[in-house]
Amino acid sequence: MSSSRSRRSRGWMITAGATVVLVGGGLGAWFATRSTPVASPTSRIVTVGTGTIVQSVATTGTIEPANQANLSFAVSGRVNAVDVTPGQVVAVGQTLATIDPTTLSAALAVAEATLSSAQAKLTADQTDGASAVQLTTDQAAVAAAQASVTVAQSSFADATLTSTIAGTVASVNLVLGQVVPGGSSAAGSAAGSAAGSAASSSSSSGASAQVVVISTGAFVVSATVGDTQVGELAVGDQAVITPSGATSHVYGTVASLGLVATQSSGVATFPVMVDVTGSPPGLYAGTTANVAIVVKELQGVVVVPTTALHYTTTMTSVTVMKGGSAVSTPVTVGTSSAGETQVTSGVTVGDQVVVPVLTFRRPLGGGAGGGRAAGFGGARGSGRGGARAGGGLGG
Repeated sequence: MSSSRSRRSRGWMITAGATVVLVGGGLGAWFATRSTPVASPTSRIVTVGTGTIVQSVATTGTIEPANQANLSFAVSGRVNAVDVTPGQVVAVGQTLATIDPTTLSAALAVAEATLSSAQAKLTADQTDGASAVQLTTDQAAVAAAQASVTVAQSSFADATLTSTIAGTVASVNLVLGQVVPGGSSAAGSAAGSAAGSAASSSSSSGASAQVVVISTGAFVVSATVGDTQVGELAVGDQAVITPSGATSHVYGTVASLGLVATQSSGVATFPVMVDVTGSPPGLYAGTTANVAIVVKELQGVVVVPTTALHYTTTMTSVTVMKGGSAVSTPVTVGTSSAGETQVTSGVTVGDQVVVPVLTFRRPLGGGAGGGRAAGFGGARGSGRGGARAGGGLGG
């Protein structure tokens, strides 16, 4: 009986073991047929070279015309001609619109007649030997009349609205027969390095101006930076500008830095104006752009791919190939940019460093699609002598 139970027991154990083996084998087969990529670490050798490390402050801004003239009639009257339309190119001094000058012309004629009368009286009194007091009174009358003529002449001239800059008409807010209130001299405004170049002084803004003229061959970018970044910037810094939706860059320089911050939700930002270099095509006033302002540029420095660096709590190192062996070498690093890091000590130009590359491959029998590799940390060639990819180490 005991022997029989023992045999039955062993038989059960063998059966159970077989069951486990079969289940395990089934799971292994199931995993083997899956197409999930498996990471396989490899590496490549990169020759240390020199390159340029660039640090920049990134921000966004609005593209604006470098010059904008917000123009309105300085005198009241009824509009009798509108000579331009939006999109029209105009020159400095070109007539944009006029108001009926009849009343202004009559006022000028009266002022001129008053001046002639005052001058005639002064001449007569001088001839008659009038007293000094009388002559002083006559001279004062002549001066007042002359001032009235000057005002009347200016008002008469203001019946014609002219452009103070060369550019393109952006908007016209006038119609024939409209009565304008006057009192807002033609206003000019400008941005960027051209600030103050547009003539005239007025409180008119672009929204209230009767005619707005903008420059179309010159642009600026109006942006802001945070209070922790503004100290890094300086007038003249180079900037790389990418208009929204564009794939190419244009360039510029910082024209001005604001001294007074604007607070929003407890965050202080400072205005920055960037002059766009030249007259690149494809820029439109009012659109946004990404701006990278270069604050540091190190040329001809020793660089390695950033992914070649290994960090511990006590040091930074790279793996250098020496005599066919991979040797961990401590290094001192500086600034990083664009996937490269400056090395100030530890390696020299011509050394070969190992850069880890993570390759993804599908398991054998993984169904459709062969092995695919996606490398990370590969060095990129540089026309300016940066790190160059060399041979590979099998992983």
